[in-house]
Amino acid sequence: LRDAARRELRRLGARVEPRGPASGADDGLAALTPREREISELVTDRHTNAAIAAKLFLSEKTIETHLRSVFRKLGVSSRVDVARQVEAARRP
Repeated sequence: LRDAARRELRRLGARVEPRGPASGADDGLAALTPREREISELVTDRHTNAAIAAKLFLSEKTIETHLRSVFRKLGVSSRVDVARQVEAARRP
């Protein structure tokens, strides 16, 4: 029954198992993939989603998806909070 429920949820477009950081040991910026880190840096430099998409040759939807993942991994809810964490990591 569990497998049938998963198949049905997948068919309806729901994500069955949420993804998080690759390793439980990583948190904060260390939990981000290289692409998520790159997008976070561009957010910190005040680029819009459209500008980031054009620069990286990706769709705006892909940028939105990466940013949702960044927000979840960093435990934040805004671009400003992402920028604050990146800026803090930039400081020596």
